[in-house]
Amino acid sequence: MFLSPVYPSPLCVCSPGPAMSSAPTVLIRRSLPELLKGDSSVLECAITQLSSSDLYITFQANGVDFPEKQYVDLPASKDPHSLTRHFSVPKSHWKTDNTFTCKVNQGFSNSWVSNSTVKLFGN
Repeated sequence: MFLSPVYPSPLCVCSPGPAMSSAPTVLIRRSLPELLKGDSSVLECAITQLSSSDLYITFQANGVDFPEKQYVDLPASKDPHSLTRHFSVPKSHWKTDNTFTCKVNQGFSNSWVSNSTVKLFGN
């Protein structure tokens, strides 16, 4: 703290509060309820340890985004958030060599990608 000649009371040059201590966890998997119904084309993205912020989620095939973005506005909270989003894989991507990922984009500079899942379709 220091005293400013313009402002007679102490002036604090402070940094923002502490950031989240760890990055979110992003998992991609088949949706069990949909799989039990016989639909193996629905993927699920499970995200934990998210801070409060606007974000969007994209699903990817072979590292390329599907055009659909799922926007989420998380309310302010002192505790981290968890959420799950679903995606129906288009039939044109039902190939054994495709890999699928889930990408979470938060703000302009933060993004996290799940580990790829391989061979969802076929043998």
